[in-house]
Amino acid sequence: MQLIAICNTIGRSAALALGLWASSCSALALQNAQADLAWEQIRPGLLYARQDIPIAGSSTVHRLHWLRLSLVQPDLHLALTPQACAGLRMTALDREPIVASLNASFFTKEFFTLGHTVSQGTLWTGNYRTPESPLLACTADRQCEVLHQAPARVAPEWKHAAGGVYSLVQSGAPRTAADDVQCGKFCTTPHPRSAVGLDSSRQTMVWVAAEGRQQAVTGMPLAELALQMVLQGVADAINFDGGGSTALHVDAQARTSRPDNEPQARPVANAWIVSTRPDMDWAAVCQPQHEPSSAY
Repeated sequence: MQLIAICNTIGRSAALALGLWASSCSALALQNAQADLAWEQIRPGLLYARQDIPIAGSSTVHRLHWLRLSLVQPDLHLALTPQACAGLRMTALDREPIVASLNASFFTKEFFTLGHTVSQGTLWTGNYRTPESPLLACTADRQCEVLHQAPARVAPEWKHAAGGVYSLVQSGAPRTAADDVQCGKFCTTPHPRSAVGLDSSRQTMVWVAAEGRQQAVTGMPLAELALQMVLQGVADAINFDGGGSTALHVDAQARTSRPDNEPQARPVANAWIVSTRPDMDWAAVCQPQHEPSSAY
């Protein structure tokens, strides 16, 4: 455990420069990933686990919900809900053939999304702050990548893409508490969080949702969430919308509990989904809603 703590305190530039040290951290991460969690197989190629992390000197815990998706599993298909569905509640996705969903983009009250946003190969309109937003992009042939510096324009081969706020893990190095201090309360406050990452092979995608704002469950600063992702073998990851938007659903069931002060599911701009079919009848899934909420 001492090495874990040290890996979290060294700066990103130092971790990248010291290749041997970074390798030791990575090996430790993989060892803990295999040992710590009890994974439930939802489908071949799709695993779920819940993790409670006790907080020293407190009766509260950090509660994380994890999903591991094999991007090479032929009968599982990753997608981002389309702009026509903006304003949906995550409960609208609790139906076949969808087997898992996670809220995605930050958004305005008009459901305009932060960063480049692409669904089914179509670029969303009304995007904002696109140059500042790291993003996750995937092609039709299941090639996904985390881009920590967003390009000026979307690539024509992107089928699905969504932007976030702040990178969590870059080349195996997690962001640090010092990084969080530089971006203020948004990063340092223990909020509920949602994040997505890839392992070094880019063949496994990892989703994580951290609960919070509950009497017994505390959210996480970004640096703490980043470290937990490294401990699950994540090589690159970004932070997606969190707070009251945080929601992970698996097999038509919300696995994340709501904040105590916001029991009802919030309308969101979009969500990542895993489906057992390559195409979706989105008109049947998404109904127009007019209850925007962009409060974090």
